[in-house]
Amino acid sequence: MKKVLTFAAFALILAACNSVAKFKPQIEELAKTWDSTTSQVTEFATTVKTEQSNWMNAMNTMQVAPEAMTKWDDAAKAKYTEITTAAQTSTTSLSGIATELDGFVSSWTEKSNEMKALNDGLAAGKIEGDVASKVADLTAASTDAASKLEGWKAKFEEVKAAAAKAQQMFAEFTAAAAPATAGKK
Repeated sequence: MKKVLTFAAFALILAACNSVAKFKPQIEELAKTWDSTTSQVTEFATTVKTEQSNWMNAMNTMQVAPEAMTKWDDAAKAKYTEITTAAQTSTTSLSGIATELDGFVSSWTEKSNEMKALNDGLAAGKIEGDVASKVADLTAASTDAASKLEGWKAKFEEVKAAAAKAQQMFAEFTAAAAPATAGKK
């Protein structure tokens, strides 16, 4: 009986080691992809936060004193409303990207803990649970992250372009309004 138990224990240990060896290449490849995607997401999130801060500063410079507006005709007031609406739309869009990204980063951090557990298990030579399922889930999450990141980047570029256009419109508006306002003193 002792021989049977010893053999069974040895077979179980060998099977566990074999399981780890079986998944090692997949886990190592996934870990590289995961790290790369994590870096890209983190870098993009930082870029969005920086741009959001810069845009808020720019929005503050696009304010006009109410007393200056009283001297404007209806066309000037309408143009200023158009500019501020465009600027506010950019602010809302940028905030939407940031909020969506923050939510994603939170869920990504949870998935990163799962990835770490796989890496730790690989290093220890023992991985718990359904390894194939974990690898498949994390691979799908990494692919999804890369896809979402591309979408966010495209949307971000559109928002930046719209914000730059609003700034340009404001600069042109103030340049055109300055001589008219100066002559009315």
